[in-house]
Amino acid sequence: MNKLHPPPPPPPPPSESKDETFIDGWLQQKSKQLPSSENMQRKRQQWYSKQCLFPTHITEASMVDTSPLLSLLHDHAIESDDSSLRHPSDKQTTVDEMRKIASLCATYKTTAIQNKKEFEYKRAVIAKERQSEIELPAKPPDHPEFTPLKPAENVLLAKIHGTNYNLCLARAVCPQRTNNMLKCWKSTDPRVVKALAEQGLDQLMCMEEREAVERCVGQSVQKIMKDIIS
Repeated sequence: MNKLHPPPPPPPPPSESKDETFIDGWLQQKSKQLPSSENMQRKRQQWYSKQCLFPTHITEASMVDTSPLLSLLHDHAIESDDSSLRHPSDKQTTVDEMRKIASLCATYKTTAIQNKKEFEYKRAVIAKERQSEIELPAKPPDHPEFTPLKPAENVLLAKIHGTNYNLCLARAVCPQRTNNMLKCWKSTDPRVVKALAEQGLDQLMCMEEREAVERCVGQSVQKIMKDIIS
């Protein structure tokens, strides 16, 4: 298997102190300086952009499909320490490598899940205000960066970090091909991407590079399964 080269995590939100989140600082600035709504919108967009491991103009249809790898991690409980394959053998070496990949990329998955739970809870609260008999799901633990967000913002962060997780896995398993895809994405003109998306053709953007990554991921999964089963 290739040497692991996952991308670094996104930079944390800027803040005025170590204990202050970006949202806190942003709200304080709003109350002190009363910036225009346009400035606030721009600052939010800049913060979201910094969370992305991918160019923000790339559409969902252009993203790489890592479902074979995701299924492997899930089906064999490789992301947890209670995998049924924990015994001394060549199989364990393969499982340990996969567990290392999952661990290196886990921050993105965790952030996506946290925001999804935040959204589902906030959506249920809104629904309960209209229909009192609705039961609320378990309230997720308060998080200084996620809890103050609007539901739509939680959805956005869940999508961003879900995509980050897929890219992290792809780059860990197929670093060169994933880097080629990212390089292609960065070279694209946002206006061209938008025009293609409007025609329903955005999946053609960097298709050759994306399919090369997907083939590499698929072949890696086949090799891993062969090692596990044999």
